[in-house]
Amino acid sequence: MSLHHRLRLVLSFLVLLSACGGSEHSATPPSGSQNATGPVATVVTACATRGTVEDTLETFGTVEFDPHETRTVAFVRSGQVRQLLVTPGQPISKGDPLLELGPLPSSSTEVEQARINLKFAQRNLQRVRRLLKSHLATNETVQQAEKQVADARATLVGLGVDAGSDSQTMLAPFAGVVVEVSVTSGAIVNPGEAAFLVAPAGGLAVRAGFEPEDATHLKPGMAVHITPVFESAGQPTVDAVLARLHRVADPRTQLLEALIRPRRIRSWMVAGTRVRVDVVVRAVRHAIRIPRDALVERGGRPGVYVVESGSAHWRQLRTGIETDRWIEVLDGIEEGATVVTTGRTSLSDGMAVAEPGTSGGH
Repeated sequence: MSLHHRLRLVLSFLVLLSACGGSEHSATPPSGSQNATGPVATVVTACATRGTVEDTLETFGTVEFDPHETRTVAFVRSGQVRQLLVTPGQPISKGDPLLELGPLPSSSTEVEQARINLKFAQRNLQRVRRLLKSHLATNETVQQAEKQVADARATLVGLGVDAGSDSQTMLAPFAGVVVEVSVTSGAIVNPGEAAFLVAPAGGLAVRAGFEPEDATHLKPGMAVHITPVFESAGQPTVDAVLARLHRVADPRTQLLEALIRPRRIRSWMVAGTRVRVDVVVRAVRHAIRIPRDALVERGGRPGVYVVESGSAHWRQLRTGIETDRWIEVLDGIEEGATVVTTGRTSLSDGMAVAEPGTSGGH
């Protein structure tokens, strides 16, 4: 290789080395770290909007069948329960069989007494008819004796004796859900005794308990929001009303019981479900509100960082109702102001900010 050729190779290598070094030196510095005047903070913002802010009182409750909607299905005759055909919690339709009722045992005291009364009434009727033939009784007396016989026979039939069949099936008088079965198989029952407690299919309510010191804030008619304790997608909040409030504390829980009636029954509302209850004790409509995440304190004073012309400026606020989600703003900013939510704790007054995205706050 000639000397001239070797010089050309060395020169090419030096040019290449110089080019690589120039590329590293001119690399763009990390974005968002600083600008010509100082550091730049990356933040997420939201808008101050108008909407409803509610001051609520929170507690927990249980979905149950409304005690004021349930109805008792009673026996219409005496007998012995042979078989129960439904269980608590079972949905039923009108006309569905509930139980089989057989006659009372022939050896029972009730049956024996009814038979004695029937025999006595029959003998008395025979006696009165003989007296009528001798003109010692009137037709009215005979009619009274006949009625006594009919009543005694009806009583015996009501006990299930000579009723024309060995058993009778009790049918559901209306559709609903069996809340309680009041008898057991083999039980001796009489007319008027409760057999079942049945609630309409949609007859649900929520029973909740409140601390006694909260009683001054509560009154029937207040709006209530009901949500499941284990909330998941597809389970929307249920609007309800505070229907009843007991003014005497439950000795067991030391709480004031309240009955809450939902305006609409959702599919997730099943008897026994545990729910969260929020009673609206005060609501402000069309209030200026900001997300709770925007609030920050400086020197013990509440405020927000408002973004204007690319910089964050702290504004002291006078606030009203505060919830888990919203803060009512009484004074300090106007509707539409852009406030910092994420990144607010690392800001200082007048600091430049970058806004990669804006949350509407709705």
